Amino acid sequence: MSLRRLSIGISTFLIAYISSKLGQKRTLTIGLVIVGITSISIVLTESISVMKILSIVFGFGMAAMLTIESPFIFNQTEVNERVHAFSLAFASRNAAFMIGSLLTGFLSDILSKYVGSSVESIRYSLIIVSLLSMMAIFPLMSLKPRGASVDKLIKPKDIYRFLNRKNILFITYTGLIGLGAGMVVPFFGVYLKYMLNTSESIVGLILSFAQFGNVFGGLSVPYLNKKIGQEKSIILTQLLSIPLLLIIGFPQGIVVVAFAFFFRSSLMNMGQPLIRGISMEIVEEHERPLMSSMRAMINNLTRALGIFIGGYLMTHFSYNTPYIFTIIFYLLGTYLFYY
Repeated sequence: MSLRRLSIGISTFLIAYISSKLGQKRTLTIGLVIVGITSISIVLTESISVMKILSIVFGFGMAAMLTIESPFIFNQTEVNERVHAFSLAFASRNAAFMIGSLLTGFLSDILSKYVGSSVESIRYSLIIVSLLSMMAIFPLMSLKPRGASVDKLIKPKDIYRFLNRKNILFITYTGLIGLGAGMVVPFFGVYLKYMLNTSESIVGLILSFAQFGNVFGGLSVPYLNKKIGQEKSIILTQLLSIPLLLIIGFPQGIVVVAFAFFFRSSLMNMGQPLIRGISMEIVEEHERPLMSSMRAMINNLTRALGIFIGGYLMTHFSYNTPYIFTIIFYLLGTYLFYY
């Protein structure tokens, strides 16, 4: 899991270069195909070494989508559409995550009755949903990008000019939130299964319920933005999510945890469309792919580190321990954003 994130982080500048040569739409298409193929391949192999290699390739494909998506949406929309566009893209993705979590959990339980092994049933479930995800290539191919067909090629002097005080602070904030999230978010499924001693279908149900929180939060963004503004919305939602992390980290029963997951996902992710929009607004047009690359790189490198630390803490201390550190990093990141 760390290798995936690490690969995304170190691939971002290569992706920005490829986009400058091939264009945003082609780069997105290549990323989608790579993610689909490696997602299937990684569950077909039983070799850890092969899994590691495939994780690195998967990260390259995911980097293409994460790096290019924000500039692509920004270029496709008018000024008065952008908050809605980023919010709708975020909400629709999380609606799909919700359905995917639910589908994978129940498919696994159903298939286990026929294949006689929980490992094989999970494997077949993941292959099915990976094939479904590759269907995204059809709407993507039908899009007609507007504006420049390719991005400006990034040069070393562009990076030097980009690294001013404001941009460095913004990227550092991204890194602190990524480090905190990496410690707990990738382990939610494992955490639920072993802390609450429940089945895969219940885990899938809780995770899909949490993703519905993301959908609800994403669709609420334009309203909240209109009422209190972008910056206050981000600070408020991130601070309110912290008590919910405490409830998840020290569970009081499956129902309470499920609702804590829902509201934590709603609040913590509600600001994501606004953050992406702000990141594109605070830089010049030719710097947008660079900002997107930098954010993707720092976010994924710190998440990779967070995953490694979170796994270590869960192994050597307890499943609860990483939540304490996550809260500290969220508080530091929110203060830095406020500053």
